[in-house]
Amino acid sequence: MVKQTLDRVSELNRLINDEIHQIENPVDRAMALVGDKYSFQIIQILCQKGRQRFVELEAQVNGISPRTLSARLKHLERYGIIDRHQFPTIPPRVEYELTEKGEALRPALDAMQAWANEWFPHHSQMPTTH
Repeated sequence: MVKQTLDRVSELNRLINDEIHQIENPVDRAMALVGDKYSFQIIQILCQKGRQRFVELEAQVNGISPRTLSARLKHLERYGIIDRHQFPTIPPRVEYELTEKGEALRPALDAMQAWANEWFPHHSQMPTTH
């Protein structure tokens, strides 16, 4: 029974990942995984701060609703970018952290930050004109 369940889970994971693998362009594939609103922010927070609880993530992602955060976390977990850790406490405690696959996004995140800082600096970093 357990072996059948594990085999079924493996088969479902393969089918889920197949839809991503059908996208030919690698940038389009990456955007399908992390390009939706809020996903990269969640990844950035987990990169910078490590393991976080749901309410901690919710407080740090501006404008996100609990429903949307839950959907984004499930999406990232589905594709192996984050892990969900549930603890048998009352009330239940759930924490999220990046997997090895998620951590591999760190250089891309660093490059995006450097690019934005160089070409589109925050107004506080812009030279003032008199």
